[in-house]
Amino acid sequence: MRDAIRSYSEEQTRALGERIGRKLAGGDILALRGDLGAGKTCLVKGIARGLGIPEEEVVSPTYTLIHEILGSLRLFHIDLYRIEGLDDLENIGFYEAFEKDAVTVIEWPDRFLEWLPEPYLMVELERFSEGGREFKFRFRGKRFQGLIEALRKEVSDGA
Repeated sequence: MRDAIRSYSEEQTRALGERIGRKLAGGDILALRGDLGAGKTCLVKGIARGLGIPEEEVVSPTYTLIHEILGSLRLFHIDLYRIEGLDDLENIGFYEAFEKDAVTVIEWPDRFLEWLPEPYLMVELERFSEGGREFKFRFRGKRFQGLIEALRKEVSDGA
């Protein structure tokens, strides 16, 4: 089994996100780690598509910090890039985003990992070329082990 999944275009990144989104359930938390331009928001657009939400509803939450999108499951898209401390987390309603009828996707989680409830799925995105991205998956808690194994099989089978 490969350690990483690669994408060679924005559409492939969105398609990977869509595959992930179709496997998610209410209460799931994803943390996206990667540099500026790594494709985090593009991946979230695909996740939204997999949840039955039009990808046009997804915008980078850099200035709104938390963007709630309604679909078959609600999607909370959170950006912690500008958050400086724990007081800021409380002020933006961070803890209210972890609801059973919602999927929560967090960009820039690095400084607050110890405050994320488990289980969660960490997706590490890295650019290896202009359009190429590599995705590595790590998880805390058992919920996501089967999801990642199924995702890797789907991708390797070309499903």
